[in-house]
This record gives sequence, structure tokens and C-alpha cells, in this order.
Amino acid sequence: MKFILTFDDNVIRFINRHMKNRVTDKIMRFVSALGDNGALWLGIAFGLILMGKDKRKAGVLMLLSLGLEASTCNLVIKPAVARVRPNDAHGLEITIDRPTDYSFPSGHTAAAFAAASSMYMSNRKPGLWMIYLAAVMGFSRIYLLVHYPMDVIAGAALGIVSAISIHGFNRKTAKKRIN
Repeated sequence: MKFILTFDDNVIRFINRHMKNRVTDKIMRFVSALGDNGALWLGIAFGLILMGKDKRKAGVLMLLSLGLEASTCNLVIKPAVARVRPNDAHGLEITIDRPTDYSFPSGHTAAAFAAASSMYMSNRKPGLWMIYLAAVMGFSRIYLLVHYPMDVIAGAALGIVSAISIHGFNRKTAKKRIN
């Protein structure tokens, strides 16, 4: 555990000392803001549902993946772990509104990977692009000093597992309906 905490602290310090600049700050704030309250991912899911037919199913599965991820992340894991955010732990100044909840896992990253993984399982090409965006969003949360690297890794894992679970459940129930 000490290795993980040391790793997290070293990455945060490295980014704060060597990677920060005005241009990258603006880009990372923009990317991070796309994930606020899951707005981008919910918008994509509802857009797919409104398109109808095959896309409707992908949108519903994405919404269910986001719901499973959000409830697990925000109602179970964050309160249980109660990890203080790096900006608070290290007294670092941040350039976005100060988050009021706990750090572990990253909810932005979890939602991004739940939506992207769900899309990937429904339609690989746009899903792959969404995975790239999810990875950049995860990095933005570390860059902005509101999450440690392990928060982001755990958020990505939670999002992926949520999407796999929902898609697996959907396949099982679809087989039962056929039989």
C-alpha cells in the first residue's frame, strides 16, 4: 500500500511541477468539464435512444452501465474509502471548482469508461474513439490535481466492469427470452 501512495504522490508532484502551463490548463479544464455530472455520456446515450432501432438498444445499455457505475461509485465506494483529494491533502491550488466529495474512485473516469466500454461492446469503431476520450478525461482529472492516478485507474476499472456486467446480463436475459 505504501508503494501505491508514494507512486500517487510522486505523479501528482511531477505533473504540478513539470507539466502545467496555461494552454494545457485550458485544454484539461475543457475535457474535464465535458464529464461534469456525466452530461456528455448521458447526452450520447439519450441521443442514441432517440435515433431508434439498433441504436436505441446501445443507448439503453449505455444508460444502464452509467447507472450501475454511478450508484456503485458514489453510494458505496467513495463513502467507504473516504480518500481525501490530492489538492486538499497537499495544499495545492486548483483551477476548477473544488469538488466536495471524496477522491476514490474518479467518478468522471468511471462514467467515461462505462459509457465508452458500453459503446465499444455495441459498436466498436465509435466505442474506440470514446475510449480514447475517456483516457484523456481520466488524465485531465490527475492533471487538474483533483484525483490521484490510482483513483483514475480504479474509476476506469469500475466503468469497464459496469459495462461488461450490464452487457453480460443483457445477453443472458436475451437468451432466456429466445428459449
